[in-house]
Amino acid sequence: MDFIRRAWLFTKAKISRTVLLIIAFSAILIFVLSGLIINSAANRSIENAKKAAGATVSLAVNMQEVVKQAQSSASTSSSDTSSSERQHFNIDLPTISETTAQKIADLSGVKSYSFSYAASADADSGITKVSDSSTSSSISSKGGFGGGGAAGGMFGGSQEDFTINGTNNLSDNTAFTGSYKLSSGRGIESSDQGTNNVVIEKTLASQNNLTVGSTFTLKDSNSKTYTMKVVGIFTTTSASTENSISYMNTMYTALSVANAMKATTGQVSSASYNMSNPANATAFVKKANALVNSDKFEVSKNDTAYQNVKSSLDNVASFARNIVLIVAIAGAIILALIVMLMVRERRFEIGVLMSLGETKIKIIGQFFVELLMVTIVSVVIATAAGNVVGNVVGQQLLKQETTTTQTTQTSGRPSGMGQGAPAGGERTGGGFAGGAGRAFGFGQSQAQVKALNKLNVKTGWKEIALLAGIAILITLVAVGLASIGILYLNPKQVLTN
Repeated sequence: MDFIRRAWLFTKAKISRTVLLIIAFSAILIFVLSGLIINSAANRSIENAKKAAGATVSLAVNMQEVVKQAQSSASTSSSDTSSSERQHFNIDLPTISETTAQKIADLSGVKSYSFSYAASADADSGITKVSDSSTSSSISSKGGFGGGGAAGGMFGGSQEDFTINGTNNLSDNTAFTGSYKLSSGRGIESSDQGTNNVVIEKTLASQNNLTVGSTFTLKDSNSKTYTMKVVGIFTTTSASTENSISYMNTMYTALSVANAMKATTGQVSSASYNMSNPANATAFVKKANALVNSDKFEVSKNDTAYQNVKSSLDNVASFARNIVLIVAIAGAIILALIVMLMVRERRFEIGVLMSLGETKIKIIGQFFVELLMVTIVSVVIATAAGNVVGNVVGQQLLKQETTTTQTTQTSGRPSGMGQGAPAGGERTGGGFAGGAGRAFGFGQSQAQVKALNKLNVKTGWKEIALLAGIAILITLVAVGLASIGILYLNPKQVLTN
């Protein structure tokens, strides 16, 4: 074991060279460790993104099929019907039983769910609608149909004062949580079924001096009256809906109230299911569609937020793995060149040792021990500094990747999409398409599309162990490459030259 003692003595004697080697090797290992911890952080974040971004499966009206059937029905109408009358054909929107929607909710993998049913009502006493002559017939860009206008004509609806959105759970209603928030009181809950509790908009409440606990009366198309009790007041979170009269005249009630106003029982027009694990959404959609058994409804997933986050983090993780590979290879080559230069300078020392009977393996072993001591110190330094460097590099990579993703999503939208639309194609502006999408529960909430904006970069024992293994491998490769020439040397050649 004399070669180990010689390695120690040489390292102490050449302290300046040793320090330079430590600095060079530490720099290499810092980037290797940065790549390892960024890769680990990205993988952890992908798992966390499943909870943070989530996925929504929607049960909603298959509008394409419904419109096709309505057009077919209109084309076969009696020949004495005028063309202008045929242009304004009515569409009776289909509904599905709450029992079927509940069967889907009972499938495994559902974290929470919300059912919706749309109706309309007129003011009776204690309340008047918010009105504005220029926008009274507009469609709310977030809250669904406001009665009348193009949508009202197409669906054969009348211009009632208020849109009534029945739900079993307002807090899980993605059409609501994506655009609005409660300013006072509470939302509609499952316990509100069978009651006339209602959540109204802040402007409407202010205009009629209504607060939580106040009551007013509505009437449906059959003049049946309903005494409503305010349990919550909401307001918009989107600047594009601040002046929308339609959303101000939208109310949220229990499903039972909306069904009663439409003279139906136990019906829903749409449902949304928040998945526990977005990765299982595809399998869930297949099972759910089997339960629906109707071409007028379709079950579809919206995991755009999760997929965007996963794609960005996958790119960061892939880049981090490339860093590890490239830096490790480059580090091995650099160290091999340094060791080769050291070997050339120590040819006389090698010749003397060989003439004294020292084996070539022990001489190579001495070089390895010398570099191994440098490696140990470098690993300690890299472990201390790698977390800081990895955090800076990781956040910059994620920021760049997020910016690239957002730019791609924006440029990839159809011309009709607003700037606020997520990648799934949901429109945040006005117009029929955006209003219809939200009225029937399409789209995801803003809470779900909030991607992770920070990597949880931290050094763990797994990363340190991998770093040590890579460092030793680099050392072996460097010494191995540098020692090839030693195997062909003999004492006489070295000492005579």
